[in-house]
Amino acid sequence: MISNKNIFNSSTHNDLKSDVANSYAELIHDLREDLTSGYTNNFFSEGFLDRLKEIIIDKELNLYTDLNFYWSTLLENSIYLVQLHEECEETQKSDPEEFQIIEEELFNFWNDSDLTESFLELISNEKTILEASKVLQPLIENQIISFFYLNISKNPLLGEESYIYKAIPEKGDNDQCLYLGANNQLVRLEPPCETFPTLPIVGVNKHQNLIFLEGDKRYVITEGLETASFENKELHILPNCEKGFSKLAEIKESILKALTIINQNSNDLYNTFKAFTHTIIPIDEPAVVSYSQQQLPGFSCINVFERDFVDLLDDLLHENGHHYLNTILNSKELIIEDDEKIYFSPWRKALRPIRGIYHGAFTFYWALELFSKLFENEVLNNTFNNFNDEQKNKITLRFLEEYEMLKFCFEDIESAFESGKVTKDGLKLMKVIEELTESKNSLVEKALQSLNDSDSVKLNELKNLLEKEGKHYRL
Repeated sequence: MISNKNIFNSSTHNDLKSDVANSYAELIHDLREDLTSGYTNNFFSEGFLDRLKEIIIDKELNLYTDLNFYWSTLLENSIYLVQLHEECEETQKSDPEEFQIIEEELFNFWNDSDLTESFLELISNEKTILEASKVLQPLIENQIISFFYLNISKNPLLGEESYIYKAIPEKGDNDQCLYLGANNQLVRLEPPCETFPTLPIVGVNKHQNLIFLEGDKRYVITEGLETASFENKELHILPNCEKGFSKLAEIKESILKALTIINQNSNDLYNTFKAFTHTIIPIDEPAVVSYSQQQLPGFSCINVFERDFVDLLDDLLHENGHHYLNTILNSKELIIEDDEKIYFSPWRKALRPIRGIYHGAFTFYWALELFSKLFENEVLNNTFNNFNDEQKNKITLRFLEEYEMLKFCFEDIESAFESGKVTKDGLKLMKVIEELTESKNSLVEKALQSLNDSDSVKLNELKNLLEKEGKHYRL
C-alpha cells in the first residue's frame, strides 16, 4: 500500500512492478495451456492461431520485459475483439438490445485505437460496425506476429506470407529508422519505405541481421546507439528525426545535466525516475510537450526542441509520473473510466473526464515536488547555483502554480469517489498525494514572499480563474 512515507521507496517501486510481472506470467501460462491443448476459434483470421501456437512456446516470453508486456496487451486486445465479434453474431438476431450494447463496445474499441481513421472511413463507406471491425482485425493479428519477431524472438520469421508491421512512434519508430528489441538495435530505412508507417514484413533473420519486405526489399539490423550512463543507470536516448540525430550529443548532455540537478536536489525524485524510465525519445513536434503510452512502460517522448531547460526537468519527471501511475493501473483498478467531461482541468483549462483529472493530479504532483525542492535549495537557501535569476523566478512561480492547481483537484476527486468514478484504492492513493501537497504549506508561504510583482499578478489570475470555474462547474 502506497503511503506518504514509502511513495519514493525502491521497495515500493519494485513491489508494484512485481505485481505487473506476476500478472504477465499468469497470462502467458494460461495462454500456453489453452493453445497447446488444442484450442480453436473460427473467429480469428485463418492461420493466425497456428502461428500463435508456434510463438507462445518461445522461451523469450518466459520473463517479463516492457516489450513483452506491450506484446501481451496486443494479444489481449485481439482476444477481446474476437469475443466481441462472437457476441455480436450471437445476439444480432436473438437480442437486438444486447447487440446494440456490444456494437457500441466494438465502436469504442476502434475509436480508441490507432486505427480510428481507417475504421471511421470504412463506416462512412457503408460498412456496418461489425463488418468494418472484421476488415481491420487482421491488422492487429499481423502486428502481434511482426512485433514478436522484430522485437522479442531470436528465432527467424520465414515464409512467403507477409505480416504488416505498424511503426510505433512511442518507442522511437519513424520514417527514417526503427529501433528493435531491448537493446534498441537500429534499422535505417534506406532506401525509404514507401508504405511507411506500415511495413509488409516477409522475413526476419537476426543471425544475418536482416529484415525482408515485400518487393525484395531488405534492411540491415545494426547495433543500437550508445546509451547515456548516469549513477549506474543506463538510459536509452533514441532520436526520431534527423534533427535529433544531428543534435544527439547536445541532447544527451542536457538530459544528463537535468538528472544531475534532480539527483542533487532530491535523491528521492531521482530514484523514482530511475525506477520507471529507461528510454527517452527526443521529439520535434510543434505544440506537443511530451507523451507516453500505458501499454509501453518506461518509454517517454519529450519535446527537447521547443522547451527550455527548466521545462526539461519537469517533462522528465512528468512522464515518469505517468509510468508510475500506469504501473499501478496495470494491476489495480483506481478509477471507473467513462467519457463524461464534467471536471475542470486547471492544466488544460477545459473540462475533462475522470481519467484526465486523476492522471493530472498524480503526474503534476511530481512537478510540485520538483519545484518545491528547487525553490528550497536553489532559490531560498542558495545551497546550489544551477540557475540564473530568470530561471529562479520561473521555478518559484511554477511551484506556487502547481500547488494551487493540485489543491483545486482534490475536491473533484472526492466528489468522483462519491459518484462511483474513483475506487477505494484510487481515493487512498489520491489522499497520499493530497497529504504530500499540504506538507508544502509552510514553504508556500516563503515562496509567496519571494515572488516578484509580475509573477504575483499571474498567480492571482490563476487563483481567480480556479475560483470562478470551481463555482461554475461544481453547482
